[in-house]
Amino acid sequence: MRLVKVQVPAGKGDAVAQLAFAIGIAQVTIRQEQVYRPDQSKENKDVVDIEAATPTAKAFIDAVLAAPFFDPARYAITVRQPRSIVSREPLAALTPPLVVPTIDLCEELWQFSHITFGFLGRVVLAAALLAYGMIEDKLLIMIAGLLFMPLLPLLLAMSLGVWTREWRLALQAGRAFVAALVLLVAAGAFVASITGPPLRYNETNSLLTSLVISLAVGVAAGLATADDVGRREMIGLAAVAQIAILPTWFGIRLVFGAAAEGSTPAGARALALLINVAAILVAALGTYALLGLRAAKVGSSTEGRSIAEV
Repeated sequence: MRLVKVQVPAGKGDAVAQLAFAIGIAQVTIRQEQVYRPDQSKENKDVVDIEAATPTAKAFIDAVLAAPFFDPARYAITVRQPRSIVSREPLAALTPPLVVPTIDLCEELWQFSHITFGFLGRVVLAAALLAYGMIEDKLLIMIAGLLFMPLLPLLLAMSLGVWTREWRLALQAGRAFVAALVLLVAAGAFVASITGPPLRYNETNSLLTSLVISLAVGVAAGLATADDVGRREMIGLAAVAQIAILPTWFGIRLVFGAAAEGSTPAGARALALLINVAAILVAALGTYALLGLRAAKVGSSTEGRSIAEV
């Protein structure tokens, strides 16, 4: 369910209301607001409010963004997700969870893509746990590290950014992903230097198995992020297991040398990492395309100005 507020220039509220009626929304509220700015100027605005099921709200937002009169410099869209809505609409009509508005997902993934102290700290701590678990072959410690490794949202952000032509999102997520890989290698090397050989965990999948698993993870992750219901944690764990273990292994190998090689050489592991990343990216992008998430007149075309608040 979504509450959508569209703030428009005075006199344009009726045009936005007609868009809502055209997609089946039975009722809208139009009110007036005065917007004040630091230079003491003020402007009258119409505000259009709707309450709708998630896919209906997406259709409404898409219609507003595609309207010929829409101008991101003068219009603003605010999207909220309420706990409940009590109205004359039956619950069966209000509660379909799929597909979420594109701008909801875009801004969620933008938040994951910023390289902050929190992001760097989570990656370093998770990578250290993962490296120690691999060296000592402690599966529970490895899982603990994988659970809060923030890699999957970065891959999804790159896929969504490419599909919706939100290039700044794709580039930012790419930077964050590269930073995470560097930290994984560094943490693996550091933990290896203070523990010492041997590396007890050395399991690998065949390239075909890795490809199939990564494709499945990409599709599942794309579906999960475009849906209001379901749990994403296990999907994130599966994705990180496909990716994070490999650069961490490279870090450990920098210290342990050939003793960490095992039955799979470094070249094959590097190829597996590339295949896993590419498969998740392609599968997620294809899923977003099939779900109808599409580009809108936002993002880089407006110099990064946000028009939606979730």
